[in-house]
Amino acid sequence: TAPEPWRALWRRRLAPDAIRRLILGLVAGTAGGAAAYYAGVPLAWLLGPMFLCMALRLSGAPIEVPLWFRTAFMGLIGLFLGESFGQAEGEDLARWPATLALAVIYVPVAGGVCYAVFRRFSDMTRGSSLLCALPGGLTAVAIFAQEAGGDERRVALFHALRVAFVVLIAPLIAFVWLGLPEPTPEMFEKAARLGWTDAALLVAAALLCAQAIERLGWPVPYLLGPLAASALLRFPGLIEGGLPGWLVEVALLVCGASIGTRFHGVGWRFFFDVAVWTAIGTAVLMAVSGLFALAASLLLGVDILAALLAYAPGGVAEMSLIALAIDADPAFVATHHMARIFAILFALPLIAVPLRRLMAKDRAAR
Repeated sequence: TAPEPWRALWRRRLAPDAIRRLILGLVAGTAGGAAAYYAGVPLAWLLGPMFLCMALRLSGAPIEVPLWFRTAFMGLIGLFLGESFGQAEGEDLARWPATLALAVIYVPVAGGVCYAVFRRFSDMTRGSSLLCALPGGLTAVAIFAQEAGGDERRVALFHALRVAFVVLIAPLIAFVWLGLPEPTPEMFEKAARLGWTDAALLVAAALLCAQAIERLGWPVPYLLGPLAASALLRFPGLIEGGLPGWLVEVALLVCGASIGTRFHGVGWRFFFDVAVWTAIGTAVLMAVSGLFALAASLLLGVDILAALLAYAPGGVAEMSLIALAIDADPAFVATHHMARIFAILFALPLIAVPLRRLMAKDRAAR
């Protein structure tokens, strides 16, 4: 289909009803974050908004934090992630080719194990089992399911829930099981604040990189572009200083609320059925992630927690924010998530024809 005209697109996005849903979504996210914060929940400004908005959306509340609004905050996250490249050392970077190869190998291994579990114990079709078993690529996999005639709603809900579960599990491991200190805004503050000249250079480079990556058709350009610009400017020391720490909390809130409001148009019974299998699938994927993280730690000397976040089947932005919160090398985490996502995106065209045939056989059998 032809892309929607620019003016019509923004007219729809800025319509009074859309703005009202956005404001209500941000208010709900703020309320959920505040409640979680005062309850002492780890990463309160991510988890609180996510679960309150999820519950409200499933109940039919007219709230929404759309992806286009989240994009601007993805850019902020990319700039924050790029700051970690300023402390990168050659010895650490030398290990990355091997660990990136493991991230690519992780996709077929984890996906194959998860697919086998679904086929053995669930009543999902073979096509849905395969698409749900892929450890990433929420948007691309959901679109592919729709185009191939699969169960798009189940696949999309499964992957959205998978991200939510991983975002919940990772802080529990870090802050409850391992007892790491919980993040505060002060933890994100840099000793030096980014100057106005450096900030202007950074923003200009980020926009150029984002546009270039978008033209190439790569995923999440407005996260990857700012990250690349920040890394390229900071690694040789061309700019110094960090963004204000409170922006991280705002980015957490918007990301959490955006994830939560994606659960619309779904009944509770269908939701719980998918949630059960998502929990099982996520547990399988996380177990495989743990094995890969252990191998990277033992064989290559990578920090175990950074490796676990790097191989966890969660969203690149969410896992990288958690890495920022616990000082677990967010540059390493973000780069490895991009390798995993690219592996899935490159795999989809290769399996498209046989998968469409498989789905056609599933529909005929039913």
